[in-house]
Amino acid sequence: MNNSEDYTVNNLDFYRNNHGQQLYYRWEGEVFWQETSKHQREKLFSIIGMNATKVFIRPDPEFGQVGYRINRELGLFCDPHTQEILHTWQPDSTRPAVAIVHIANRIVQGAVRPKTTVIPQGQDYVTSVVEIPLTYPHPLAADPQYRDYCPGETFNGTEYFTSHIARPGVKNLPPATWARDCPWLPWMKLGYAHPARLRFETTTTRVESFEQLHPNLIKLIRAQVPIYEFTPDQSNEANMTSTLYFKQHFDAYLKGERFPIPEWV
Repeated sequence: MNNSEDYTVNNLDFYRNNHGQQLYYRWEGEVFWQETSKHQREKLFSIIGMNATKVFIRPDPEFGQVGYRINRELGLFCDPHTQEILHTWQPDSTRPAVAIVHIANRIVQGAVRPKTTVIPQGQDYVTSVVEIPLTYPHPLAADPQYRDYCPGETFNGTEYFTSHIARPGVKNLPPATWARDCPWLPWMKLGYAHPARLRFETTTTRVESFEQLHPNLIKLIRAQVPIYEFTPDQSNEANMTSTLYFKQHFDAYLKGERFPIPEWV
């Protein structure tokens, strides 16, 4: 491969080349927690996940064209030793077990602006690291019924995305990674203002078919949430988040039902 000259990559080329196709991404990693600043960080869960994705190239009045991505996203919390999918969690012997609310975002969609990246001569790819601070009023803080499920008035976290932009034909790239620092999750029911923090660390790989996702994930999707196998070409649904999903299914959570809640259409 000739890398003797600079090479410019347009991010919209990916959307043009894969317009309307069904794509799959497999991600997995670990979730750590630190109960207080005096405790050591420890591994809490393994996590297995997937994105069923479609991308499109669309006209745009400002940029001429933009990329557009529609995702279905699922992430399952697992035993860190056996990799078994877990459905309950007990923080300590003094508290009752609670239902685990897995990540189940049936629609996450949005536009991507055009951007070019120059790969310098002598390099096959460049690495992009994006750090996104997340600070906003916590969506559960204003409602008293969620007080035990809310870590505070303000959500403070950070997401980290690492990806690799390559020349045509380059293979064996390092996997992309996603990491997240954030407060404890609402379903953990640790009580208002509990200081525990979580750290997600995952790697992401594009795979050729649904059957190349984690076997436990495939089995659960086909038995319980088969809509996650395929992505619609368009949707007028609002984006789903973990907090919104928790609120939407709060009654099921209180009853100790098993998540993700079945979705067939």
